[in-house]
Amino acid sequence: MALSEHSPVDAEAPRARDVILSRLRDAAVRLGAHPQDHGWRELYRLFAVALAAPASAPVFAAAAVEGAAARPESGDSHLVTVLGIALKTVCPDRFAFLVAPASVEARVAALEAIALKHGGALADMVRERQNSFTGARRFLVPQVLLAAMSRNLPEGEGLRLCDLGTGLGLMPRQLNTPELFERFAADLPWPHGVPAYRPIRLESRRGVDRDPLPDEMWVTACHGASSYYRVILDELQECVSHPQVRTAPVAVSAVDLLDVGALRSFLAGHRISAVTLTYTLYQLAPTHRAQVLDVLSDSLALPGIVVVIEPDRELSAQGCSVTVTEAARGRRWRVAHVSDGHFIGRVSPLEDFDAFAREFPIPVVNR
Repeated sequence: MALSEHSPVDAEAPRARDVILSRLRDAAVRLGAHPQDHGWRELYRLFAVALAAPASAPVFAAAAVEGAAARPESGDSHLVTVLGIALKTVCPDRFAFLVAPASVEARVAALEAIALKHGGALADMVRERQNSFTGARRFLVPQVLLAAMSRNLPEGEGLRLCDLGTGLGLMPRQLNTPELFERFAADLPWPHGVPAYRPIRLESRRGVDRDPLPDEMWVTACHGASSYYRVILDELQECVSHPQVRTAPVAVSAVDLLDVGALRSFLAGHRISAVTLTYTLYQLAPTHRAQVLDVLSDSLALPGIVVVIEPDRELSAQGCSVTVTEAARGRRWRVAHVSDGHFIGRVSPLEDFDAFAREFPIPVVNR
């Protein structure tokens, strides 16, 4: 499929095109320096080479720029990851070669050959899709935090929760599933031990994501091609088919977080009182992250809880940080750091952990 004859690339001045190329290249360099390699790192390094010398792969570079130019509101790291997922989708038979320890020149040539055949599809996916990676263990931290905070609600009340950037809607479905919590929690001890399972006081659970909502095929493509991700994907598929997860009363809707009016209307219409954003804000450019948080600060019903879990250095380092805000009282805690973004490892305290835990105790089952 050829690139669009009237694509945003054609309307860009050469200097603007070069700026986009530079941003994408820099993001690819950062992602390619990640200390872990579970199937993506060599591809990002290949992107960095091809984007640094676009004459070596002009159609690939044009497809990358076309998709990115149409999404100025998106974060650069996110765009590069979506480009990788798109490649894995359009050429699964050649993907292993692209990430293999073969000559860089040969792999750049293969990248360009794929773009000659699928350039339009690559640009479309970068323009339209999200990195919808879904991890089976991501619910562990929200379960602990929201269970602790919901105990301060008035008697008989529960949280009306919405997971923003929910993908398949798995995380809100996993909440209050003791069997899954107890299976995974021992692999993620907190500062004082492994947290005890406690149910969250919930009144309703929802999830939203940008259209087109991902299906399991797209989510599978978001996993790297490695034995490590095969295990992670097996866990995911097992959780998706878990009886309590399948039957959980969770409604998933298509809402673009950048459509301020639609987001405000959704939150107000469903009287949402707590939201989670797990690896969601990094997908947006910084000014748009602030815009989303501003909408949440004045649109949530009481108590207005916002749990944000964001990757370190926008996916270029290992781990993620956890921040909790309670809009009703204008309070914000930098609670914890998770050593691995797949939620296997350790939760370490950040500067506000002790203050948070004093107000919202987190009991443990062992120390």
